[in-house]
Amino acid sequence: MTRAAGTRRMSLMKISVAQIYGTSDVKANQADAARLVESAAQEGAELVVLPEMSILEFFPRLPHRYDYFDLAEPIPGPTFDWFSALAHLHGVHIVYNHYERSPEHLHFDTSVVVDRDGLLIGKQRMMHIAEEPGYNEKFYYTPGWDSYRVFELDGWRFGIAICYDRHFPEVFRSFILQGAELVLVPTAVAASEPFAEVYELEMRAAAVTHGVYIAMANRAGSEPPLEFLGRSMIIDPLSRISGACDDNPSQVCTVEIAKETVTKARVLFPFLRDRRPETYERVSVFRCDSGTQRD
Repeated sequence: MTRAAGTRRMSLMKISVAQIYGTSDVKANQADAARLVESAAQEGAELVVLPEMSILEFFPRLPHRYDYFDLAEPIPGPTFDWFSALAHLHGVHIVYNHYERSPEHLHFDTSVVVDRDGLLIGKQRMMHIAEEPGYNEKFYYTPGWDSYRVFELDGWRFGIAICYDRHFPEVFRSFILQGAELVLVPTAVAASEPFAEVYELEMRAAAVTHGVYIAMANRAGSEPPLEFLGRSMIIDPLSRISGACDDNPSQVCTVEIAKETVTKARVLFPFLRDRRPETYERVSVFRCDSGTQRD
């Protein structure tokens, strides 16, 4: 391969988002995930992104069940080993999400980056923890404290905003300031309002505001009391939907992304150039009980 051809190849990547329906049968969930990864590989994907709790039921929908803590595993652990073998078998990078038990016996919602050789590249823990009907997450999860990490595969730099993290623009900005061109969003978004109403709108706005591709991998199907939205999608830095699934489970959507589109978006919308970080200090330390500030 010539240098020019190699540079061209690194400026492009095919990515797939896999849309999964989870049950209490982990083996069945693994079989579904394996089929979707194989399908993505056949479509030429180099990176496959799976949704939140990729091979587990979405147990936080049910409040205060101590038995669910038994699902947690260390990383590396049995689930990592399974995904490692799957990545190596199909020659694709995989980002999956799982319930992590740390050495301190704390429990995290964690996304794991596995390269095509089956090697552990790193992990990102969910930093913001939701608590609302159907999402009883503060009982099951400890908030991550290990910062917002940027990973690199095949010349592409990316961060991972897990589910609730996607609502915080500071998360995206943290990734962008570390050179991210892509943000992966493994999530479990329900079809009820107001979630369905803002699902696409919010991420299309985030894509153009930050000048990045966003790849959202969502759950689909019924896990009472939740009905998951599906509609996994890949959004380009100009807010266009490059590809999307419908509301049915067991689908993949594969799209080729291009660094030149990131460059174009950041020229057309030069928000990074026009940032004024010296004026934002009070924003980062503001507390709701701090009172009204007068000049």
